[in-house]
Amino acid sequence: MYIIGTAGHVDHGKSSLVKALTDIDPDRLQEEKDRELTIDLGYAWFDLPDHKNVSIVDVPGHEKFINNMLAGVGSIDMALVVIAADESIMPQTREHIAILDLLKIKNGAIAITKTDLVEKEMVDLVKEDIREAVQGSFLENVSVVTVSTKTGDGLNTLKAVINENLSNIVTPQDIGQPRLSIDRSFSMDGFGTIVTGNLRDGHLVVGQEIEIVNSGKRSRIRALQTHGSEVNKAMPGSRVALNLPGISAKSIRRGEVVADIGTLSPTNAFDIHLKLLKNLPNNVKHNMFVNVHLGTDQQIGKLRLLDCDIAESGQQVWAQIKLKSGLVTRKNDYCIIRSNQVTLGGGIVVEPHAKRHKRNHTKTIESLNLKRTGSVKDLVILSTDKLNPVQINSMVKETHLHEDVVKKILPEMIKSKTIVKIQFNKISYYQSLSKFEEQTERIKNNVSDYHKVHPSKLGLPKNQLNNRLNMSSENADLILNTMVTTEEIIIENGYIRLSHHTPELSNNEEADAQLFMSILKENKYSPPTNSLPSTEIIENLILKGKIIKINEKIYYDAEIYKIMLSKFVDFLNQHEQINISQVKELFDISRKYALAFAEHMDQKQISKRIGDIRILKTAKREVK
Repeated sequence: MYIIGTAGHVDHGKSSLVKALTDIDPDRLQEEKDRELTIDLGYAWFDLPDHKNVSIVDVPGHEKFINNMLAGVGSIDMALVVIAADESIMPQTREHIAILDLLKIKNGAIAITKTDLVEKEMVDLVKEDIREAVQGSFLENVSVVTVSTKTGDGLNTLKAVINENLSNIVTPQDIGQPRLSIDRSFSMDGFGTIVTGNLRDGHLVVGQEIEIVNSGKRSRIRALQTHGSEVNKAMPGSRVALNLPGISAKSIRRGEVVADIGTLSPTNAFDIHLKLLKNLPNNVKHNMFVNVHLGTDQQIGKLRLLDCDIAESGQQVWAQIKLKSGLVTRKNDYCIIRSNQVTLGGGIVVEPHAKRHKRNHTKTIESLNLKRTGSVKDLVILSTDKLNPVQINSMVKETHLHEDVVKKILPEMIKSKTIVKIQFNKISYYQSLSKFEEQTERIKNNVSDYHKVHPSKLGLPKNQLNNRLNMSSENADLILNTMVTTEEIIIENGYIRLSHHTPELSNNEEADAQLFMSILKENKYSPPTNSLPSTEIIENLILKGKIIKINEKIYYDAEIYKIMLSKFVDFLNQHEQINISQVKELFDISRKYALAFAEHMDQKQISKRIGDIRILKTAKREVK
């Protein structure tokens, strides 16, 4: 299915030509019939030898209704430019052609109408005017067909030209992300709310749940129609009417977008690569207000020029458009900007959800250029070149590539070491190699600096490192876990140290450590809990395996702890269970020590508490 859009000056016979081709009058409003003037969008359809159900969107040619014209040509496959033989090229003809060119419409044909009103010599002059006017545009080499809707001359030739043009168009892709820019909403007796528009990027089916993205209102498609016929499935590239129960037609405006629930969201700022038309009456200035036309929507926005202060006619610049209310768009959509009833230019959307940028910032412009012209690999790298590793859904959202495309190229990029895959808690994360190496280097430098200042300490507290890196604990864990796997660092008891680092005590600290060890050996099962040495000394002795931590106050000499563990397990093997009183008797210690040791055994999975008693956790635990 394909959609053709008309274009041309007012009263050049666009609607008459559509009616002659399709037998359908596109002027549906009574006011249009009374005034013989197209005011709003009209719709018709017809069959061709090689293409069934070809849609035609008929647009108004009067300059007062240029907004309606723009709503009609936002997603067409082919343009049919209509020029009257008795008037030739007129102002609106030129503006319409310029707009179609900015929207990157690639296929077109030109129909010279009203040939029955003039002599052949006049038609030849009009053809010359046309060739001059379309030079350098997408219409430069298209077919020019002379027709008369009154006599029927040339209509079959025009149909053949359209048929051939459509055969050269690639069938619209179904990427599974349907969206429909609404151009009409109305209510029908017995049906309720109907919305119509051109369907893009995916298919819709009866019964499918959808949302009006702009407002968040949801519904389920009760019925689908294409060209007046009910269908169960509507394909991208077709004009579609949706029956949406539960939503008032009055609450839906032209420009809103129908999509799968959760797949799109409105944006208040987007980045565009903007091309200005030649011969503009005035230059385009930074922060000027413009009318923004995208899809069937139009809004007022502020134009922020990103690489200059003033843009001149014919210039191509980077810009960001800030909007007061949300607009729905995807990457690679085209928009038109106008001001004071003049079309200024148009641009391709490069970043639909843009953050505020520094102006005249080299890296920002480089990044935008990469987003616009970069390869799939470039886009994937750009999406992973972040402080924090990302998941595939984040990459898909930023690159605007299909998920299958991203998944297909990732293994190759991991193999070539341009991207690092990080596995954590059974979830896959990804980060560009350059950013990953930058992060690991920062971590090693921070830990190394800490070791130099605190040589006797076990390592840098993990929460301090997270603060230094300006990373959340969760994101820091992704990098740290990988570094542990590659044995670059060791994480122990919440402290991070380089693998080669061993805490070294000063002479005074070493003397204190020896004194503490002698006290532990002397007091055996009831070590003192007051006047403990410094944290550095305790951490050092734990790291060297000389003492065992029971809790924050109780530490045992490692050899004594080994004896206690053996006695505890032997008792359970012999008696199958033990209570706190029995632990006290076993080691001749107070309840404080007995309770602490028993709880420690539970934590180490040696024993298991059941009420007031402990049993061995498992036979395997006992062996360990």
